[in-house]
Amino acid sequence: MANIATNIATIQTKAAEMDALIGQVRAAKAIIEAAEAEIRQMRPKSEPTKAYQERLALMALDAMGKPSIAGDRTMAELAASAWAGVA
Repeated sequence: MANIATNIATIQTKAAEMDALIGQVRAAKAIIEAAEAEIRQMRPKSEPTKAYQERLALMALDAMGKPSIAGDRTMAELAASAWAGVA
């Protein structure tokens, strides 16, 4: 069993790692949202959207809120299936 000082050090180290991940998520989310916005502008209004299209960034945020759920499809898998066959 670790002592208090060791636990505090662990928390501080992991908090710094989380800060870095949050920065990466924010950057990726902004890029995804910009790409989705461009797609919305370019697509014909009559073209139906498939599941997960234009909402991937929101789904990623939801997945981070429930990290203990195992077996969910990854964001990469969702993106690949959502955009398969779309040009």
